[in-house]
Order: sequence, then structure tokens, then C-alpha cells
Amino acid sequence: MPEQTLAPLVLDSAFATDVQAHASEVDRGVTPARYILEPLATAGHLARPELDHRAAVIRELARYDLSVGFTVWADLMALTYLEQSGTEYAERVALALRSGQRPGITAMASAFKEFAGAGNIELVAQETAGGFRINGTLAWASNLYPDALLVTAVKDENGKNYIVALDADAPGVELGKPFGLLGLNATASASVKFDNAFVPHSQVLSADFEEFMSAVRPTFVLLQVAECLGVAEAAITAAQGRLFGVNQSLASDVAATAQRVGKLVARHDGLVATGGTAVDLLELRLAAAEAAVDAAALEVRVAGGAGYARGSATSRRFREATFIPVQSPSEAQLRWELAQLKERSAA
Repeated sequence: MPEQTLAPLVLDSAFATDVQAHASEVDRGVTPARYILEPLATAGHLARPELDHRAAVIRELARYDLSVGFTVWADLMALTYLEQSGTEYAERVALALRSGQRPGITAMASAFKEFAGAGNIELVAQETAGGFRINGTLAWASNLYPDALLVTAVKDENGKNYIVALDADAPGVELGKPFGLLGLNATASASVKFDNAFVPHSQVLSADFEEFMSAVRPTFVLLQVAECLGVAEAAITAAQGRLFGVNQSLASDVAATAQRVGKLVARHDGLVATGGTAVDLLELRLAAAEAAVDAAALEVRVAGGAGYARGSATSRRFREATFIPVQSPSEAQLRWELAQLKERSAA
């Protein structure tokens, strides 16, 4: 496959080949994307705390199959929240995530919207003896398996925000019917309803919402960028492998996009290593998403009719890429946030 011409990052060749071999059945929903977690843990990748390693894992997986890359992103973000919390409970349940035995759910879209001033937390918490009763509905979350650990944000009757964790099969938690999506149907994505679900005080990961969100947001964004870049690299590499005959007429477009993707990879590596401002992070996230969409569309143009076949890797990548602009934060939210940040800095 064309993806094999990409230089490996952190996965050994046998592991990468196996992910590629499973990509079609994952795309068809035959195999749940969570299959990746245990072998990834066995290879030692889920226990590695370094941001550069986690970013490389997600980027490399996304080259071969965004469904598994996205699944691992969600899992590693849930693990990030537990590590940031550092409570006795968080440290205990983190062990099961690092072992790949249970998936992590990052049900934090509304939390990041509230943090940015672009929306509100969806879940209401009422304090009761020993903890909180949670009510409300999350519009979308992924890795929604009964044995998963769910991390989300809640708002109490006084307007105070908390980050909490609970089992996905806890009483009062109802996992919705999986969405029928254009792609990524093996990611167990659906809505989640909470009906007086109890969260004990011991499962509150943080009562300092602003500090917690400030700490985890750079990782959240940079690991999403890794997803985008993996898809972009795979698509443009596949396109480069088809520049013969009449397709040579698209060579300049392919070369320009490849150069653009390469520059974004370098920017990403730099921000992972040294950090950056909120504007730096969001601009890169937006640019990487656009590059993934453009690279996938260009691959379709080069592949022609063969790429339009639903079962082709080209078709899968194209459908995967269309998810990226709607993954929270969506393209619209990113543009809104950037405008707000730049307006404030200019004031």
C-alpha cells in the first residue's frame, strides 16, 4: 500500500502492517476500533507518558486507519485527565486504561466550549450525601462501551464546574444507539443520557475548572493535530504514488500539498517539544484539518474511478477526512475562537 512508503515513527513494521490489514473491516464496522488498545498496551505504548510519543502513536495510526487513531486519541485524553488529576481514584483507574483492558471516553466537548466562551456545559450536578447526582444529555461521545471509563464536566446549582469520572455502565447512565456515520462507524459514537447518575466525591477529578482546562487543552489540541496530519500524510503519499500518465497534470498540486503537509508536521513537532500560545495551537489545528481535507480530496482526483469505490483505501480516507472539520472543536468554533483571541490581543 502507498502508506508503507512513509517513514515509520514509533510502531514496528509488523504492528503497522496489522493495523493496515484490519482497516477495511474496521471501516465496515465488522471489527470495533477498540481492538487496537490491548495490542498497543502490550507493545508498551499506552504506558508512555511523553507527549511526543503519544502524538507520534496517534499520527502513525491515523495514517493507516483514522478510526483506530481517533479511538486511541479519546483513550489517551481520558488518561491525560486522570494523570492531571492525580487523585487516589484517578491513579487507580488509570492502570486499567494503560493496560488496554478498558477504553477511556473523553466526553469533554461542552467543557472545552465553556472554557473558550463558545458554549455551556451540558450536564447539571446536584450535591447530595457523599457526592453529586448528574442529569442531562451529552450530544456526542465516542468509545461508548459499557466497560469504559467516562470523563466529563458538570455544573452545580451555584454555577461551579467540576471534572468528574464514572463508569459508562453506572446506574443512571444510558448509552445511546450508535450513530450511522459517513465514516468511523466502529468508534462507538453516540449520545449519552444521565438520569440521576451518582458520582461520589472521590470521583471528582478537579474542582478547579479553569486550572484543569488550561493544563489539558494543549495536549487535547496537539493530539488532534496528530490525527489530522496522519490522514494528510497518508493521502498525499498515496497521490504521489499515482502520478503517471494523465495524472502528471496534477503533479504540481500534489507537490504543493505535500510541501504544505511537511511544513505542518514541522510546526507540530515544534509545538509538541516547546509549547506555544493558544493562537499558535488553534492556528495549527485549523491548518492541519484543512490540509487533511485537501490532501484526501486530491487523492480522490488522482485515483479516479478506483478511488471512488466504497471499499477502497482512498474512499475510506476521504470519508475519514470529512469528519475532521466537525470534530469538536469544529472548524467554525476554531475560527470563532481565533477571532476572539486576536481581537483581545489587539485591544
